[in-house]
Amino acid sequence: MTTVGCITHQMRYARTMRTTIDIADDVFLSVKEIAAQQKTSAGSVVSNLLREALQPKPAERKYRNGVPLLPRRPHGPRVTTELVNRLRDEDE
Repeated sequence: MTTVGCITHQMRYARTMRTTIDIADDVFLSVKEIAAQQKTSAGSVVSNLLREALQPKPAERKYRNGVPLLPRRPHGPRVTTELVNRLRDEDE
């Protein structure tokens, strides 16, 4: 592991935050190569890659019989025909 001992982040209000992180040697070498190719700093490369990785990704749409399926909630109830019928009957 390589300890990057001085990553500086310029905050919006001219406040600087410094932190130390551990990066695997192969990752650190790749970051340094990218930084050299882009003529920028390793910190800038890491920030850009992290920013991209942290962006929410659009969910893949799944279809059944040409109809888009709604995403399942992690702890939501399983939707069955009985549940749909009960909810429909309650609404009437």
